[in-house]
Amino acid sequence: MKTAVVLGLVLSVALSLRAQQGIYNGAISQARRAVSKTEAASSQTPDDQQPSQSAPAAQAPQPMSPALQATLQNIASLQTDLGKLDTNTPPAESFTNDLIAAASGTKASPDTIARLAGDLSAAIAGKSSFHSSYKKLAQYLHALSNGAHLTAAQFQMISDDVEQILENGGATYESTSAVLTDIKHLDRETQ
Repeated sequence: MKTAVVLGLVLSVALSLRAQQGIYNGAISQARRAVSKTEAASSQTPDDQQPSQSAPAAQAPQPMSPALQATLQNIASLQTDLGKLDTNTPPAESFTNDLIAAASGTKASPDTIARLAGDLSAAIAGKSSFHSSYKKLAQYLHALSNGAHLTAAQFQMISDDVEQILENGGATYESTSAVLTDIKHLDRETQ
């Protein structure tokens, strides 16, 4: 019995780690390629100079997908909004609006989004220990807003990571539980 429990825990940790690596690697990889191509294009010789015959013809950089560009912009906006939650004030309307804008398909109700924004604000307000986690939280919030695109294992991994981030940052048990409940409601509404 103990062996089965230990084996189950080891397997779930391994699956969690593997799933975590794959969530945003594709988007980040495409963004890096786009930046590399843009930098390469900007370092080309001016038009009045002829490139050497041995240099291959430069290809025009591929424009970034509008969907990817919108995703990256939304994540950056959410990260900025999280930084503004350091004070003990209610969440800014921009945070709620950015959470609503994160969904590319089925959107959660405005009440669910507002409740998540309020509970998350209460959990991290006044705690500077969350600064290093804003980017990851923003990525997770964006992913959770698109719950229809997540498998059950991905949702669970994100939920567990959010819980860990909140606990490590010093959020109370009650505020962490409230955020996790909001995340479950968000998932149900976006399926």
